[in-house]
Amino acid sequence: MQYNETVIWWQSDTGEWWIQPAPDTSAMLLETWAAKQEPLSAVELVLSAKNYAAHWVSLPGVKGRHLQRALPFALEDSLIADLADYTILPGGSADGRHCAYAVETDLLDRLQEQLELHHLRLARLTPQTALVAANQCIHDGTRWLLVAPGLFEGSLPQAALTTVLDDLAARALDDSRALTLYAQTLDQAALVKTSIDSGYADVFAPVEVSNQGAKGKESAVNLLQGRANTVVAEAKPAAWWRGIAAFTAFVTVLGCGYLVAENQRLSGQVEQVTDASRTLYKQWFPGESSSNFQARFNRKLREGGGSTSGAAFDAVMADIAHAWRTSSAATVDIESIRYSERNGDFQLDVSAKGQADLQALKQALNEAVQSRGLAAEISSATADKDRVKGRLKIGGAA
Repeated sequence: MQYNETVIWWQSDTGEWWIQPAPDTSAMLLETWAAKQEPLSAVELVLSAKNYAAHWVSLPGVKGRHLQRALPFALEDSLIADLADYTILPGGSADGRHCAYAVETDLLDRLQEQLELHHLRLARLTPQTALVAANQCIHDGTRWLLVAPGLFEGSLPQAALTTVLDDLAARALDDSRALTLYAQTLDQAALVKTSIDSGYADVFAPVEVSNQGAKGKESAVNLLQGRANTVVAEAKPAAWWRGIAAFTAFVTVLGCGYLVAENQRLSGQVEQVTDASRTLYKQWFPGESSSNFQARFNRKLREGGGSTSGAAFDAVMADIAHAWRTSSAATVDIESIRYSERNGDFQLDVSAKGQADLQALKQALNEAVQSRGLAAEISSATADKDRVKGRLKIGGAA
């Protein structure tokens, strides 16, 4: 079959879509061409090789059913932008290598949107090189379209043709292959043929020239594969129950949001209370393990402090508080109270106005706890500026 397709391409320097209905016709703006089409009709176009890239890669051990998932990873180092920005589709195999077509997804989106503006639906978009028969090099007036399965597939300017041939020659292929050059004038094709015959005969041989139409082939590749077509739904009045269902759903979501927020607030309060309780436990019972401190705290309050006389912990704490409040609250500040479960005694760190105030507190504590077989004594007293720092110990009487 002869290669004869409607080719479309994005001209990045002008920001316009151009289309060529046939190789022997002039290119025109997409808007001009779309105005001649039937409204709401489905169109099948060919994307110019200038707007996509064809890669031939080797994937040893990869089975055919896994090919489409493996190709993106094989091209990850070859693409300029992020892998997620491309649509990648398999395009066949040759000489143990696989072809992958990579086109920017944004380009496809913009083409579909542009056609929708002109009331046209894009039903199929085929890569240009997928419709060209193997081992052909076609000159379209400005660029060469080279299709050599397993080696190279794409559009390149005249200046880049030698570079591509150098790269193919460097791969040290086992066998050369035939190549047909197509150009509007035989002089153009003959010049390239001379260059290939003299320097790249190990890549392409024999080389023929022609000014007739290039050969085409059928292709099942569609760059729109997996993309959803736009569907216009018929406008129908909403069912009577949809409003009620929407309101119910809104209330449910609102209630769930309130419960979540309230749960977070309560969880925060629980954490604050737990931290405060642990800090108080460590102050009262220094040196003891704080694991499962809540159960330990409750046991001490319930069973008592374990002194030699069996005085209850909470009762002794009440006696200490009463003695301090009635005798020395105005002159002595209690900075901390520590309790040793092992020794069964209390230690009070205090700050008094003077030594006499410290002695007065000791006397009041003795009177308060002596009935329980306990006694208070001053362990240490140190002058600190205008205050006296002291430590009192309450434990079993000697």
